Amino acid sequence: MRVRFSPAAFMPKPRKTSTQPKRKIKKFVEKPKPIYPEFIQSFINKVQENSKFLVKVDQYAEGNSYHVAVNIKNGTRQRTIWMVGFATSNIELNVFWDSEAYKIHK
Repeated sequence: MRVRFSPAAFMPKPRKTSTQPKRKIKKFVEKPKPIYPEFIQSFINKVQENSKFLVKVDQYAEGNSYHVAVNIKNGTRQRTIWMVGFATSNIELNVFWDSEAYKIHK
C-alpha cells in the first residue's frame, strides 16, 4: 500500500511574527533657538509681522557677519526671493523693504 503525502506537509510553516527586531523610534531633539544680534532679530520680527515670508540666517565667519535670506513658501519647498551676504548692520537689511522682490511678492 502506497501512502501519499501532500506537498504542504513538507513546506515550512509561515511565521506569525517577524524574526527582525522592532524598529526603534528616534527621539525628537528640540534645538534651542539661536541668539542673533539685535539688528538681525529686529529684522526677523519685522518681516514676520508685515508679511508671510520666512527668514533664514547663517553665520559662516566667526565675526559679526551673517548671511540673511528671505524665503517664500512654495508648497513644501522654500524659494529665496532676496538675500544679503555678510550683513554687519541694519543698513544692509533695510534695503529689503525697497527691493523689487518685496514689492512683487507683497
